[in-house]
Amino acid sequence: MQRKILVARVGEIPVGRTKSFRFGVHNGIAYNDQGVIKAYVNRCTHMGGPVCLSETQGKKVFRCQWHQAEFAPETGMAIEGEAPQGTMLAPIELMEEGGAIFAQLVLPEDPFNF
Repeated sequence: MQRKILVARVGEIPVGRTKSFRFGVHNGIAYNDQGVIKAYVNRCTHMGGPVCLSETQGKKVFRCQWHQAEFAPETGMAIEGEAPQGTMLAPIELMEEGGAIFAQLVLPEDPFNF
């Protein structure tokens, strides 16, 4: 079963900025990368801490609030710190429809048919 979750209206997230949203049982973080909205599960690959947009040496990064691991907001790839090398924030599939940006949440089928 799939659900569409509203992330933002088109034009709502300025270039280089983020917006947080709820994604099922997780939090999501959307980032405007030069006009392209990208989204990830907001959970560091080290110990699951939340990330937020920060700046390091003039470059924007997602930084874990627990242990300071850093991720590239353009790709979600770990670039510095405690996060295991080669890991990345889990991407969230987005779609645009009717002036809005939605995340695709895939849920398991309900065994009780509710």
